[in-house]
Amino acid sequence: MYQMRNKAIALILAMVLCVGLSACGQGSQKKGGDTAIVGTWELSEIGTGSSKMSADDYMKSAEVSKVPALTFEDDGTVTLDVDGNSGTGTWLEESGSYSITYKSGDEEVKKDLELTDSSLKMEQDGFALTYRKK
Repeated sequence: MYQMRNKAIALILAMVLCVGLSACGQGSQKKGGDTAIVGTWELSEIGTGSSKMSADDYMKSAEVSKVPALTFEDDGTVTLDVDGNSGTGTWLEESGSYSITYKSGDEEVKKDLELTDSSLKMEQDGFALTYRKK
C-alpha cells in the first residue's frame, strides 16, 4: 500500500510539474458550444492494476488539504490545481472525444480523456485517474 501511495504522490507531483511548466496556444481547438466537460472536476480515485486509492486517502498520504482538480473553461483552456499549485493547457472536443494538451519542457503532450455522465478518466504513467464533476 505504501508503494501505491508513493507512486500516486509522485504521479500527482509529476503532473503539476508538467502542467505547471506549460503554456499552450489555442490552435484550432473547438471552443465553446459544448458544456458537458466545462466546469470543475475533482479527483475521486487513483488506480493501477487492481489497486485503487480514494482522493481522501491520497490527501492523507500526500498531506495536502485540497483535492486535485481540473477546471475546463468554455474558451478551450484547462487548469490543473493540486493543493494551490496550478498549471494550464488546452482541451479539445472532436466528434465526441475529448483530449487535453500541455507542454512538458519543449515537448507537447496530448492525453485522451474518457467522459461519461458521472466521471472523467485519463491515464497518466500507468495510473488511471478518475475525476467527478463538482
